[in-house]
Amino acid sequence: MTKVDLLISGSGVVGMTLAYALAQQGLKVIIVDALDVEASMGDEFDGRSYAISYAPFVMLNTIGLWDKIGGESQPINEIHVTDGESPVFLHFDQAELGDGPLGYMVEVRHIRAGLFDAIKNHKNITLCAPDTISHTKNYPGHVDVTLKSGMTIKTTLLIGAEGRNSKLRQQNDIKIRSWDYNQTGIVTTVEHDLDHQGIAHEKFFASGPFAILPLQNNRSSIVWCEPPDRAITIMRLPERSFNAELKKKFGSFLGDVKSLGLRWSHPLNMQLADNYTAERFCLIGDAAHGIHPIAGQGFNLGLRDIAALSEVLVDAHRLGGDIGSDLVLQRYVHWRRTDNNILALATDGLNRLFSNENPIVTFARRAGVSAVEKMPTVKKFFMQHARGSTGKLPKLLRGQHL
Repeated sequence: MTKVDLLISGSGVVGMTLAYALAQQGLKVIIVDALDVEASMGDEFDGRSYAISYAPFVMLNTIGLWDKIGGESQPINEIHVTDGESPVFLHFDQAELGDGPLGYMVEVRHIRAGLFDAIKNHKNITLCAPDTISHTKNYPGHVDVTLKSGMTIKTTLLIGAEGRNSKLRQQNDIKIRSWDYNQTGIVTTVEHDLDHQGIAHEKFFASGPFAILPLQNNRSSIVWCEPPDRAITIMRLPERSFNAELKKKFGSFLGDVKSLGLRWSHPLNMQLADNYTAERFCLIGDAAHGIHPIAGQGFNLGLRDIAALSEVLVDAHRLGGDIGSDLVLQRYVHWRRTDNNILALATDGLNRLFSNENPIVTFARRAGVSAVEKMPTVKKFFMQHARGSTGKLPKLLRGQHL
């Protein structure tokens, strides 16, 4: 039987990042995933790009991961928010804060490849993939885990980082509250004639938001939200027709624009776990909270989870405490749950507010956007929140080592 401090179920970007952060502090970690991680490194696996806010960037830099995943990153210098075809807009500029970009855009394929390179030969990390958990049994002080391959593991703590459809969350009888947005997010990467100058654009339409997120080399990542039936039609269009529909939403401000070919679609919903923990078990990332991509904060919430959980577990480990105890895990829950729920509800409210054609709501919304644009103090407040640099921050988000 193999003995470890933690077993992480899920080799996604959150699972691998957490494993590395803890392994760097001397904890022994096993990652289990049904997916062959190395075989999933191809460009066709996941076409999304993540906006990494400033504070999570500081964390990744502090633990030594940014050099591995950020080589192809694009700084976000400004954000433009527009309401449909209205001339009213919000403009957020990093120059108003003066201490670095609002965040960075990184393609998921680069994040996954960099993380895999960081963990694959780490002395404190064992990757069991492809493999699955077939059985778990709790004992005082540890959990026995049996894998489908027959391997047995004794771990102090079991982590569910499997994403929205977490099997371990279900097995631990943790319920979720969820609702459907009746929207599908279409994802593709486009190239355009003109330089985007590091400006991200969020355009709001009644059918759903349309985000243009800057990447290197005159490219942008597109998140295009539409009702499911229309999204199916758009996904089935041949390349020429797809580009014609794309240009209608995108506009001509960056010259000619066209998709680079591959496209993906994802149904959009929100879900929040009723609890983050059970006996010697903890949820993290999308397994605990899945939100609308409207503000690009999903991965950032997972990174903020990692910063808090890492600090809590490392503190307990150094003191010789039980990292799987309820007392330790509740510190993590108290630190993260309110922040996660507030941001989830904020993105939900934004989507409902802007995906609304009621003329009274539209008038009030545009008046509010115009008012905020003229209030520098309020804009600075929003920018600081978007950068993740407010509130009681864990050490890693402040650039301090554990």
